Amino acid sequence: MIILNLSLNYKSIIISLSMKNNIILLLILAIISSCEDDDHKTSYFAGKIIKNTNDKISLLKDEFVINETFISEDGSFHMVLDSINNGLYNFKHLPEFQYVIFETKDSLVLRLNAVDFDESLVFSGKGSSKNNYLIDVFLEHENQEKFINSNLRNSPDNFKKLIDSLLKLKKIKFDNFKKLKKLNKTSNTIINNAIKLPLYSKMEAYISGIKQKNLLNTLNYDFYDFREDIDLNVEELSNFKPYLDYIILRTNNESGINYSPYSNLDFDFNLDRIRFVKSYISNPVIKSKILRYIAFEYLLKDNPLIDIDSFLNEFLKISIDDKINIEIEQLYSNISLLQIGKTLPEIKLTNEFGDSISSIELKLNKPIIYVFWSYDQNSHQNSLFNRVFEFLNKNKNYIFHCININSNQKKWRESLNYIKKDNSIKHYITNDFHTMSKKMILNNLNKIIITDNKGKIISISNIIELDSNSN
Repeated sequence: MIILNLSLNYKSIIISLSMKNNIILLLILAIISSCEDDDHKTSYFAGKIIKNTNDKISLLKDEFVINETFISEDGSFHMVLDSINNGLYNFKHLPEFQYVIFETKDSLVLRLNAVDFDESLVFSGKGSSKNNYLIDVFLEHENQEKFINSNLRNSPDNFKKLIDSLLKLKKIKFDNFKKLKKLNKTSNTIINNAIKLPLYSKMEAYISGIKQKNLLNTLNYDFYDFREDIDLNVEELSNFKPYLDYIILRTNNESGINYSPYSNLDFDFNLDRIRFVKSYISNPVIKSKILRYIAFEYLLKDNPLIDIDSFLNEFLKISIDDKINIEIEQLYSNISLLQIGKTLPEIKLTNEFGDSISSIELKLNKPIIYVFWSYDQNSHQNSLFNRVFEFLNKNKNYIFHCININSNQKKWRESLNYIKKDNSIKHYITNDFHTMSKKMILNNLNKIIITDNKGKIISISNIIELDSNSN
């Protein structure tokens, strides 16, 4: 049974119903909406998820969860959204997510099969037409992507003609839709950009390919005309991945041109990128997001500390977001502490027997190889331990400390039953993944850290290079 608790201006209506089908829910939402005052701004989000992969569904705005609810045994859920602003949202049913456009007083009901997420997603109710159209735009691009990629080696004129023709057809189709369904400015902006951004990103991808061959001079000036159709400062799109992906591609293509043979290529390239952001992106939200992305991408590479320090100095001259600046400075500090010759930073762990332990206590009479894994990633888990056992067959001079990154200790212990035992392998689970991942700069699970028997770092690499980094 589902209870809708709806607070109106003069009275409260509590309705208990069984969601056997979406029609019943839509009728009730319509009745409730008709009873409300004209200035009441309540919206509704409900639906049914078949073969759900998680017990929750969350609705987010600008990366912040604004509502979250459990999914019932029959797959149904509902949310009441008070005073919602018009704009782009996204809902998460882990491990998937999708975008949704909400306007005041929308009553959206979705139905999907979580196993076939995007392809099965259908909306009904007030506000459904624009969202079904948005989903169709995404699916159409997915279907065309392989065809477009197969033409990336065409001549510039032919490739431009292909993109222009596809865009023209999509715009005609959208214009016909708008004749039937009236859209507000925000919805029109979102869908219009959903149509053109993937195509313009392919234009940028074409430029990237030409740039790598040092043939930019072969592109005519009018090849770049499409860039005039992109506003880099639309705050309504600041959480729209196709928009951010396009801007990141643009920063790549606008940087690293005409360098001298003596340039510090990666350093100079990324300085160019943040200078492009300074010059062309004025919206503070978008500017901060792109700068943060560039900084993380650069700092997480294996660059010398002196270059990272110089980059950070330039970054802080341009970034005005105090929260992001503190985050980047903390990342820099953690990178400085995780260097060859330094003692491994302390992390809190739990062993197989349920005892809490500090990494400082893990010093042994042999060098230690730290590896990381998750019981949710079976292919990685199998590959990781195959490499570990293959290595131990050749070399018994090391101890492996295998750290699980999940939070469920019961499931972790159960998963250990399927891993072969070896005296050279010790198993732990992190007590605080957030803190550990920052201290270990854990940007991927292939990372390995090798310390001597006193805990000093002697190598940082990845599991694929295990043999070459342990000799």
